[in-house]
Amino acid sequence: MIRILIVLCLISSTAFAQKLDTAKVLSTTKAVIDTTKKKSFLKNIVKTDSSNKRSIPRTVLLRSLILPGWGQATNRQYWVIPIVYGAAAGGIYAIWWNNDKYKFYKSYLAQIVIDKKTEVYIPVNGELRGPFVQTQIEPAVKAYHRQRDLSWIALAAGWTLQAIQANVSAHLKGFDMSDDISLKFEPSIESSSFGASAGVKLRLNF
Repeated sequence: MIRILIVLCLISSTAFAQKLDTAKVLSTTKAVIDTTKKKSFLKNIVKTDSSNKRSIPRTVLLRSLILPGWGQATNRQYWVIPIVYGAAAGGIYAIWWNNDKYKFYKSYLAQIVIDKKTEVYIPVNGELRGPFVQTQIEPAVKAYHRQRDLSWIALAAGWTLQAIQANVSAHLKGFDMSDDISLKFEPSIESSSFGASAGVKLRLNF
């Protein structure tokens, strides 16, 4: 009886150890698969597989979102890149200019609100002009603040539009633009609940 108990204990411990080993192997395999997926995802962004036409537009879109002009370079539309960066430079300049004016007029508004001044003189083109009161300065502060925010929105919209343009161009490159329009009849076998049936398939290429 004691021998039987010892044998049963050895068998159970061996099975338990094998179970732990199996769980460990499965977790390790899962980690390797996850790491491989991440590496393949990054690899697909950096390197385009020209044989897989479906993955090219998605890769171009991701590249354009990461860096403006990268997608256009992938599509070999190099003439679009100066337009993209010219528009981006204009948007960044608009943000900087409106933000500078906003801070400028806000500093004089703070002198009236915080320092309790009734009026202030503002330098314009090297000359002091005024006096200006709070009701005259507040509209300028609000206007430049609104224009700065709109400039940020315009920059984000332009970033998105150039990514969409690159994605659409990549899709168009994958289309068959040839003049070959043909109508073909091909035999086909369809399976149904009553069994397999023979038929004819009509395919139009254009």
